[in-house]
Amino acid sequence: MASKTKEVVTTTTKVAADGSKTVTTTTTTTETKTTVSGGKGWFGGLSPLFKALFIIGALLIVGVIFGVLFFGRAKVSSNTMEPTYAKGSTAWFKRFGAPERGDVLVFRHPEADSIIHNAPDKNYYKMIRLYGEAWCNKNIDPVEFQGKKKRPIFLSRCIGLPGDVVAIKDNKVSINNNPVEDVETTKHLFLTVTDDILKNEYLEPLGINKQDITYAGADAETIISFYHNAIPTNTQAALYSLSETEADAIYKNNIARKLVRVSMPKDYFERTVFPYIEKLHWNSSNFGPIQVPAKDKVLKLNTKILPFYRRCIEVYEGNKVEVKGNDIFINGEKTESYTFRRNYFFVLGDNRSTEDDSRYFGFLPDNHVMGVAN
Repeated sequence: MASKTKEVVTTTTKVAADGSKTVTTTTTTTETKTTVSGGKGWFGGLSPLFKALFIIGALLIVGVIFGVLFFGRAKVSSNTMEPTYAKGSTAWFKRFGAPERGDVLVFRHPEADSIIHNAPDKNYYKMIRLYGEAWCNKNIDPVEFQGKKKRPIFLSRCIGLPGDVVAIKDNKVSINNNPVEDVETTKHLFLTVTDDILKNEYLEPLGINKQDITYAGADAETIISFYHNAIPTNTQAALYSLSETEADAIYKNNIARKLVRVSMPKDYFERTVFPYIEKLHWNSSNFGPIQVPAKDKVLKLNTKILPFYRRCIEVYEGNKVEVKGNDIFINGEKTESYTFRRNYFFVLGDNRSTEDDSRYFGFLPDNHVMGVAN
């Protein structure tokens, strides 16, 4: 701060009533004016401490705004990506940028648009595949529509980009006829044969928790039956979701007499596997080949190809699809082709024993993707 002082002199002359005498009074006034040093405004007048606090506060505000706009976090609601992202943990993700092959995508589950009111954790569409639409209409009520923002958040690894051709043979993935190596943490289903029940006391020294790896899916008994010749009498057979490292540790420590990586028979039809057509005999181990839809890609339509892409056309892109004989009508017009308006992705969980990836719900539309996990 700086002060300037100046004196102002005022002279006043008064005339007497008789006009004969003049009285002169001189008044001196002092004026003081305060100015900011250096002419830097209010900020320049702050002390160094307050300047530092102001700058730090401004940076924090900008950082928060930047973080909200460009980054997000989500609670992991499934074990699809274990052990990379454990169920119940928090995953941070980037909101913008085109996904690349190998990225872990954070997305709203595309089949969670219809929920069973008194059993919201159940997949309504999976129930239809297992028990049929007629049974579900009779026994499941009510079913409610759920907006996209309310649907549960899942994570899976992006395997196929728009336009890619994806195939799985004996659990081995290929993209455009090129093999894709599993990441180190990928878990597959293994059949273990032991003399006694596999106990945690055997596994804990290896850093393995039985509760985290036990597989008790609805098809567990059926899967075990595929390997009946490999199961000696008076032994215990069970299924576990293991990484190659975990499987090697169990085998090398003689915890299991046999350890076999499970692969579904090529002719076995898994009812819950996309696109749910029995004559294809697709299952979680043998799937495809199938092409991922791409924006502006023209698809030649017929009644054989339609089941692969009908949900994309009808649900994700908002068209009315009807089939009359061998003819396909979209929004009331007969057509033999369709141009996609969105990009789609094919995702696989690192934990391949789960049922919440593209092998089961099909293609993932781009408007369900929230971002790429960090």
